[in-house]
Amino acid sequence: MKLEPNFVAPEAAARRVALLDWAESNAVGALWSAEDARWATQQARAEGATVDFRLARARHAAQRLGERDDRLMDLLARPLWSGSWALAALVVGLLLGLGVDRLGGQQLNLLTLPLWGVLALQLLSYCLLFVLAFRRPQLQVKAGPLLRLWQRLLTPGARGRAGQALAHWWRLSLPLQAARSALLWHIALLGLNLGLIAGLYLRALGLEILIGWESTYLDAAQVQRLADVLLAPAAWLTGLAVPDVAPLRHGALQGPQALAADWLHLLAATVALVALPRLLLVLHAAWRSWRLARALPLHVGSGPADLRLLLIDPQRRLAGSLLGQAGERLSSPEGDRLLVTQADAAPDTVPATWSERALALLHASPDPAPAFDAHVAADSLPAATPGWPAQRRQLRALGKLWPPARRPAWQRLFEAWEAPVREREGQARQLMAQALATLCLQPLHLPEGADPQAQLRKAVEQQLQLLADRLRELYGQDAAADALPSAAEQWPHQVVRPRPVVRNSVLGGAMGGAATGLGADLAAGGLTLGAGALIGAVVGGVAGSGLTEWLNRRQGRRTTSLQVDLVEAAPLLVGEVLNVWLAQIGLRLPAAQVDAAIGARAWVDAFKHAPTEVPTRLQPLLAQACERLLREVDEAAERDNPSAHNSAHVARS
Repeated sequence: MKLEPNFVAPEAAARRVALLDWAESNAVGALWSAEDARWATQQARAEGATVDFRLARARHAAQRLGERDDRLMDLLARPLWSGSWALAALVVGLLLGLGVDRLGGQQLNLLTLPLWGVLALQLLSYCLLFVLAFRRPQLQVKAGPLLRLWQRLLTPGARGRAGQALAHWWRLSLPLQAARSALLWHIALLGLNLGLIAGLYLRALGLEILIGWESTYLDAAQVQRLADVLLAPAAWLTGLAVPDVAPLRHGALQGPQALAADWLHLLAATVALVALPRLLLVLHAAWRSWRLARALPLHVGSGPADLRLLLIDPQRRLAGSLLGQAGERLSSPEGDRLLVTQADAAPDTVPATWSERALALLHASPDPAPAFDAHVAADSLPAATPGWPAQRRQLRALGKLWPPARRPAWQRLFEAWEAPVREREGQARQLMAQALATLCLQPLHLPEGADPQAQLRKAVEQQLQLLADRLRELYGQDAAADALPSAAEQWPHQVVRPRPVVRNSVLGGAMGGAATGLGADLAAGGLTLGAGALIGAVVGGVAGSGLTEWLNRRQGRRTTSLQVDLVEAAPLLVGEVLNVWLAQIGLRLPAAQVDAAIGARAWVDAFKHAPTEVPTRLQPLLAQACERLLREVDEAAERDNPSAHNSAHVARS
């Protein structure tokens, strides 16, 4: 998979970016911490929008890293390229060409010249380069042996952290290193060709160069045809005819006898023609090296980033939503930002000129970073309905748009948006659990002659309204509705009345009086004349009245009260509470769907615990029901708007 560049930067700035990327991508201990990363982010943001955020952040980070490790500072200050290396490569090629020419000696065999082998290898290399020109280079590769050898040759002595940071730079700057390596290689081969030409003429100035040929299998006619083909371009260039090869043939015991003057001109012209593409390759490599040194495409996976989104929304369908306004819409603690730009139409694609296509084919111009990381049409995103679930659906749809290099930054942005949402939903479940516990466990006073259903319905509506107010205060600007769902018309309930004090007092007095009088009469032989019964009645009445009053106080039955039937009413009340919550987050669901997400049995069991434990027991059940409802809503939205997942486009450079 081809990795797109994050951005482009000059070489010096790119080296600082690579150093910071190495520090944030590896475990470097106290050298670079999360606090340091936040500090660098704050310093870069403080410089404003007039400077590139990532380059400014890397500049501050490189300064701090250099203060903590002198080797890293030396690494940044050390030049990794010099123009004198190209001159050295040219000199080496010249000397090598002169040496190869010396292998031919003073007597040349036309068929076994070392020059032919050198030229054949170069022509073969041209063919390979032509084939490889259609293959795009990758921005990141594994550190192979050639890359490590090149690194050690150019930067000897880099070990430890400095060596690791340098290796990271080589991997990120591979296009630049490849261009410079190609420049040295092509310059050296150009020098080789110039050395071959110079060697031919320099030896001819002081020596008499003779030429001939001999062969076991070839005759003069075949050699003539071969010479005519190989030297035809040189003959056309110089205007010289290819000499007759028949007089040049000699035996094994005889040496060449003919002077090689015209042949030297033809051979030198042939070398010059073969060297001409090499000169073009030198110019191409020099141009590409210069361009990459000025604007090096980098693929950096660590650190904060600005994600640039082009939103095509001519009808302003997303107005009022999170993405409905231009500018910075999301930010993360690490410093990432989502920057939205609105447009009425997609950007026009200007066809590339033939020169631009040719340069791209030859890799002469670096891939620029795209103006936007992604662009998307508003009608391909989920609808902009009120409430945070709709915002989450939109953000999840955006998550599929970003190139691989941008997805870590987007994940941090999404988590930064989702963290307060999760915390707020936890608080909302606490409020719902408290409201449910109050509705199901707290008795309601029933005035004499009042309608129990009317009183219960009024109490439920008041509690639901209180819950709605608290949720609205919790959600703040994200609250989606002020309307309160209507409560049910009938609530299963029980009327709990106090035990009758007078009746129990009379019964207690009668029973106490009879028992006391009977005992007194038996003890006195019937002489109490009813006094024992009277005293017993008074004592029994007082005892019965006191015991009844104590039981009423203990059981909360001093007045007539209402209590909901937990088995039948608890699931209904859970549904009402969930409807209040759904209304505040912008959702309206059928009652059957809400009831299916509840499950009556578990709720009834939760109310059997101590009253202080009931809210804690209810919260996991509420979390399960809420997650199920949200999941069903998301699935329904995906079915209703499949284009939200198929019509998005990622910007490519």
